[in-house]
Amino acid sequence: MFNISGAGVRGLSCAMTLLENNHKVTIFEARQEVGNPVRSPGIIKKLDPNLIDKTSAKVTKYGWAFRREWFEKELAKSVVDLGGIIRLKTPAPKDSINCTGGKTIASGWPKKGTQYQLTSWNGGIVISNDIPNEFTLNEMLDDRFCFERGDGLVECWIRGKLPRPTQGWLEIIQGEHPTSSQKIWTDEAILEGQEIAKNLIHSLPEVS
Repeated sequence: MFNISGAGVRGLSCAMTLLENNHKVTIFEARQEVGNPVRSPGIIKKLDPNLIDKTSAKVTKYGWAFRREWFEKELAKSVVDLGGIIRLKTPAPKDSINCTGGKTIASGWPKKGTQYQLTSWNGGIVISNDIPNEFTLNEMLDDRFCFERGDGLVECWIRGKLPRPTQGWLEIIQGEHPTSSQKIWTDEAILEGQEIAKNLIHSLPEVS
């Protein structure tokens, strides 16, 4: 039986790999809901075609722009379908696998992550005709990027102060991520979770 701390993309991907290898898993999540609040960008390079509509994804020249919170909820459904257990608003046991990432304590996010040294990124959701001049639609630079999702809204992120649109942001997001934008794709969290699980499986004693 494995206990996992954190029901974000990293923890859910770790759980799915363990479950697919016939291990029992319980995920402990301090938040009251998987996928909410959002503190990470909704961008992914590879997306299951079955999840395009379910995550309101739209393809760009870099990958897919999507609703990350909906993606996390779909992963959570897969974990439960495979027999995993998710306990919300519940502290994880001390011996749990740490998949919390590097988030600081914030509103709706009561537990601090411990894994990484990260920097602050600021993001916001805006309508397409009100994108601040500091961003270019569907372009990605090292310190900023801006993508239109399948729901018609635009998600912008910048390493530093978030500029204000003329009409204002529909939603403001903030999170801690690696310095380079190339390291904050959802794919990175998926791979990290899978690698954590694989290393655990390989460390288990062989059953004769």
